[in-house]
Amino acid sequence: MCRKGLQCLPISVVILSVATFVCTYIIAVVRGDVSAFFPYISDTGTEIPESCLFGQFLNMAAVLALGTMYVRYKLVQALCGHEESRLRCLNKAGLIMGILSAFGLTLVANFQETSLEPVHVTGAALVFGVGVLYEFVQTALSFHMCPNFNGKFICRVRLAISIVSFIAMIIAFSAAGVSRYENQSIAGNKTERLHWKPEDKGFTAHIVSTFGEWFAAIAFLTFFFTYIRDFQKIDLELRSSMRVRHLDEEPVYADETTWLLI
Repeated sequence: MCRKGLQCLPISVVILSVATFVCTYIIAVVRGDVSAFFPYISDTGTEIPESCLFGQFLNMAAVLALGTMYVRYKLVQALCGHEESRLRCLNKAGLIMGILSAFGLTLVANFQETSLEPVHVTGAALVFGVGVLYEFVQTALSFHMCPNFNGKFICRVRLAISIVSFIAMIIAFSAAGVSRYENQSIAGNKTERLHWKPEDKGFTAHIVSTFGEWFAAIAFLTFFFTYIRDFQKIDLELRSSMRVRHLDEEPVYADETTWLLI
């Protein structure tokens, strides 16, 4: 079986993630579980039933994102081969960061901020922090592969998105710290954390933080869009090869082994 082109992978990640954010936001606002004006993304998936949708679909998005980043790894490997050690190291580092970022997304999806905040914050740090590093590594790879394998335009686009993601992430985390410092009493109050009011201390910093988080998430998803044109040139082929004539027999393998990360 052969699947022509893998552009559906990055497209699926973006569509599924955006649909999840929008649906859980609408449900949470209609039910009165969060304030309508720029809540944190994860706040929209805190209460039941939106938390069920949030967890289920973000887990699916994490799997698709991991598949997308693995295909990107194999694409770079196929184009550049094993000629330059620095390029190979960058490529492997990018894959490891992608795995950590996808794992962080599952933590964000399954551990609500109001239930297990340390785990949730760790997941957010992996998604945004390691995710931004992943973007810069892929941008560096693109510049290394220019002009032999890709043009300068895509390098500049990826660099611009990476810088925007980095700035938005810094704003989100810094403003969150400021709002928490200005209103320390809100930390232990679940209702107030999900329903910030303009008269609350730290409200301005809170809104800046949530805006930065949404912007960072959009920028990170936009980065996946830059893979679409590249993935249109890749074919995924699955082959079945029987090693035995009878299923009770012991399989016999050839000497050659294909490693996933080599």
